[in-house]
Amino acid sequence: MAKNKDNVKIAAAAVVGLVLGAVVTFLFEQSGGSNNPAVAKIDGKTYNADEVFQPISTRLFDLEEEIFRLKERAVTDFIEDKLLRAESEKKGIPIPELVDKEMGAEVAAVNDKEIEEFLSSKGLSLSDPRIKKDDVRDYLTFRKRHEKRQAYVAKLKETSNVKMLLKEPESPKLSVGTSGYPSWGNEGAPVTIVTFSDFECPYCSRVTPTITRLKKEYGPEKIRIVFRDMPLPSHPRAVPAAMASHCADEQGKFWEYHDMLFDNQRKLSDADLKTYAKNLKLDEKKFDDCVASKKHQSKIDASQSEAQQAGIQATPSFVINGTLLQGAQPFEKFKEKIDRALSKG
Repeated sequence: MAKNKDNVKIAAAAVVGLVLGAVVTFLFEQSGGSNNPAVAKIDGKTYNADEVFQPISTRLFDLEEEIFRLKERAVTDFIEDKLLRAESEKKGIPIPELVDKEMGAEVAAVNDKEIEEFLSSKGLSLSDPRIKKDDVRDYLTFRKRHEKRQAYVAKLKETSNVKMLLKEPESPKLSVGTSGYPSWGNEGAPVTIVTFSDFECPYCSRVTPTITRLKKEYGPEKIRIVFRDMPLPSHPRAVPAAMASHCADEQGKFWEYHDMLFDNQRKLSDADLKTYAKNLKLDEKKFDDCVASKKHQSKIDASQSEAQQAGIQATPSFVINGTLLQGAQPFEKFKEKIDRALSKG
């Protein structure tokens, strides 16, 4: 029954992908095969897609990427099913037995340290009453088994010379400013990552370990990271926190203060912001005067306005050499875009 359900899911995803692909092809052909077709006329003047759709370009990219991910999942499932069926027939044993045999020994039991490290990487802990240790242990055990299965499938792909031929949609090219904003790395680094973030956004805090890893793996010679403010209206302490971070930047402690804010997202009161400045041994009077005067309000407003004009609607969002990457994506997604940018020189 489970196998039939999996096959139905694979087939359904493939059908949806084909239908969406057909729709895109139809629209492309209706436009005369142009990437920038005419979409409107006013008093005899023609207006093309690039101009009309520019304000919603990032939203359209979201939809194109969603279609691509759906197709990618369908192709991946199709390839995996084909490879496992072929190997099953070759060795004369059912797929479940084949996978168990090739995976080798049972995965090692998940220990408490692994549970704590996993939760910490997500900004969580067992002190949260909603989190049950056994549930986390079960999930990590499942993930270990899944990783071993995927390692086996990866070997089959290598020996079968598998290639994914789907073309990923290109992100709209965005131009956003970096001058005057806190940065890490050399100004002449070949790759610039502009981060639009909110100190009260939980997803923004979840991506900070990834950013730390990027710094270690690429170093200041290859990447430059620029922090831009995008405080959301639903987060009342995001603007005060952003203001305080710029005041810390005046004393050369932006990134240290940045880390403290994300480590303590539920403690962003005025008193908390002052405590973090004290912990970093900042000049308290200068810091307090800077915050009280709202010295950097215009910088925060300008950053937020530019993000909106560029069509960036969610935090965190990253513009990597003009290419948009949205959400708390894993390290591999950043690496893919950074490596591509580096290869282009």
